[in-house]
Amino acid sequence: MFLMLGCVSENKQGVLDDIAAVYNGDVSYSKSFAKNTNVKSTTFTVFIKNSKMTDSLAPTVSTANAAVMIYDALTEEEREEYTHIHVLNINAVNDTVGYIYETPALAPTSYKSKIFHEFSQRIVDKNFEGMDALKNNTDIPKSMSVNLKSGIANAEKAHGSVKSYTLFGIAEETDNIGKVYQFQSHLFFEDGYKLRYIIAIDGREENDKIVGYKFFSKENSLK
Repeated sequence: MFLMLGCVSENKQGVLDDIAAVYNGDVSYSKSFAKNTNVKSTTFTVFIKNSKMTDSLAPTVSTANAAVMIYDALTEEEREEYTHIHVLNINAVNDTVGYIYETPALAPTSYKSKIFHEFSQRIVDKNFEGMDALKNNTDIPKSMSVNLKSGIANAEKAHGSVKSYTLFGIAEETDNIGKVYQFQSHLFFEDGYKLRYIIAIDGREENDKIVGYKFFSKENSLK
């Protein structure tokens, strides 16, 4: 195996900075090349260090999110170049835990994440109209638009306007319908308050609907 450290392209440096901002830690990278018989592999490795947030999360959750962030930042040519994305969390006592993701396998998660981002950006923009088009009516029979509009309004009374959101974790779960993608995030309010929330999206290729969501707040509960 050949390991290389060096200059990184502008798009990859941008996403490394984004990962550092999400997890409030130090982020570095390496690229490695390996050849086994006629099979070649190229791995883009990301190291996340000095992050209290990654220390508090299941490593599968944070590494999956960082891997998808890297995948989204790669060009089509780079997705062909890198066969694997490896994310390593290094805690305060230098214990290391990491996961390797095959680059093509990240494509479905990346695609499903776009639904999460639409949901979240609608909240930030207070664009609740049409929110119900994102949900599976069987799993979520009540109106998300009405419930979210009311719940966010109540939170804003206490904390000021919603300013942004940050996705910090991705997990794959299994329920009675099969695989479900779970996206874990924070909403940030004007006074600095963070409201944690999770949305679940049907993992089936033919169904891109939200099948569940939950906000964790002492002030209000959105279900």
